[in-house]
Amino acid sequence: MYRNRVAGTARIGRGPCPDRRAGRAHRPRWALATLLCAVASSALVPSHPFRLSVADVGVGDSVLDVRIRFFWDDLQLAVMENTSDMEFELAETREVDEVVEQYINDMLTIDADGTLLQGTVLERGIQDARNPDEVMWWYRLEYPLDPSVDRIHVRNRVLFNMFEDQRNLVHLRTRGGRERTYYFSWDEDNVTLRLN
Repeated sequence: MYRNRVAGTARIGRGPCPDRRAGRAHRPRWALATLLCAVASSALVPSHPFRLSVADVGVGDSVLDVRIRFFWDDLQLAVMENTSDMEFELAETREVDEVVEQYINDMLTIDADGTLLQGTVLERGIQDARNPDEVMWWYRLEYPLDPSVDRIHVRNRVLFNMFEDQRNLVHLRTRGGRERTYYFSWDEDNVTLRLN
């Protein structure tokens, strides 16, 4: 359909091209530059169609058990931005766990009767996917909780430091076994949860 499109390309600002080979010599450089820009930008921007983290929260007598999942590339970029460490890479090491633990504690704040709870990473894992950009990393954290606490205030800004279109879900299983789901967005990032 566009067979003659390349043949009709003009050289801008250089006048007519006396030698057809000279005109062709410029096209590969432009094509190569365009290709390199596309590859570089796609490496920096995750290609999955949405931004989502999901946290499953179980309430025990004296702990909150939280398992939170992220797209690996979103998490890596957000931690890089948060720590200003452009060399940061997710890895299955204790050192990386500590950096991610600090990031989660900074972005997912849990207040129990005026006390800010600090989570500790107990384990991590990777959920594979067909598309490498859809691979998810998960972390399981434990937060100490006084048994008398019946409400907590949660502010979930996980990955918001990197993406304005980020959405976060929290699935809560209360002490009584009831299940509730909470939705967090850029402009609605906190809620008070009943634990019983």
